[in-house]
Amino acid sequence: MKPFQVHLFSEEGRIPESVPPEPSFVHGNKRYLNFLHMDCLHMKNSEYLRETARMNIEARGIVPTDSRAEIMAKLQGVMHEVKRLESLLFFPDEVSMMFALASIFGPKTTFFVDYESSSSVINVLQYRNLEYYDFRDLDQLRRLLGAHAEKVMFIDGIYDWLGNISPANELVKIAQENECVIVANELSSFGLLGREGRGFIDLCNVYEDITIDIGSFSKYLGGFGCYLGSKKYMINKIRENVGHITDFAPQFMLAVNLAGLEMIKETGRNKERYNKIWKNSRYFITNLKQMGFKTVSETPLVVVVFNNNEEAGEFTKKLIDEQIIAAKKKERIRLCLSVEHSKEDLDFCLHKFEIIGNALGIIKT
Repeated sequence: MKPFQVHLFSEEGRIPESVPPEPSFVHGNKRYLNFLHMDCLHMKNSEYLRETARMNIEARGIVPTDSRAEIMAKLQGVMHEVKRLESLLFFPDEVSMMFALASIFGPKTTFFVDYESSSSVINVLQYRNLEYYDFRDLDQLRRLLGAHAEKVMFIDGIYDWLGNISPANELVKIAQENECVIVANELSSFGLLGREGRGFIDLCNVYEDITIDIGSFSKYLGGFGCYLGSKKYMINKIRENVGHITDFAPQFMLAVNLAGLEMIKETGRNKERYNKIWKNSRYFITNLKQMGFKTVSETPLVVVVFNNNEEAGEFTKKLIDEQIIAAKKKERIRLCLSVEHSKEDLDFCLHKFEIIGNALGIIKT
């Protein structure tokens, strides 16, 4: 393991932007456990994907060329097989994808988004007619939907700042009863949930009920950008609105995404890795609960809820002192487990949680 040589930690103990993406790294002769990145299957460091990118850049260059159409056609074919998508568009980031999606709905359309939904979804839609719902209060959701005519409802797979799986089947049923356009938000679930990571649509078998499917190649598949998939007529309508903005993504990105998809199709190759990450997450969450920490997580995105922002901030600083780096948002701390974290790593982290929790009076053992 090579030491990471740049300066990492400020005097205030804040999490720096220069933390490397590896699940663990060495700095100042100390080994740090890194739980910041949503790369649970450790795909961003896949030698196969790196080689795919290198070969495509060397053969064709970084800028798009005529072969981009060929790679995109292959990507569409595999996504049709994996996600049953009739057609799709590729976008370099979530924000541009969301603007393109919103472009096909008129000013009278009301968007229904869960309070816990992805920040990119909320940030783009906050200037439209937006209603928030709580997946824990379905009666309130029914009342909200009943008060509007033109409706688009976003249904999440994983709430990435709670770490739990959404009640997608119930939400889909309510959306159908209220004649909503249904958008499946797979930004935090594609590559992790369902068979070989096919997403919550596969897990809940709601393929026939979804109008639009959005997801990320970059979080769990080691790729780039994101996709927007739907029926051909709807994709053509979106393409008319955004012009050729989707045609300028470097083709090596598409090639890496294609390679990542091919990897998740290889059931035997990935079964052991999937089994390990889910087994480790159950072990980690069970032990946190037994200590007395508050969490509703049921995925490798483990979120611990504290009493307030200050308590969570103090706990995060103490974790850094103990060589553990986690993400923080308001009163929550999130640890993204990686398949590269060993049981010894998890036990070390759990032990530090117990020590810090006792020292701050958060738990009593």
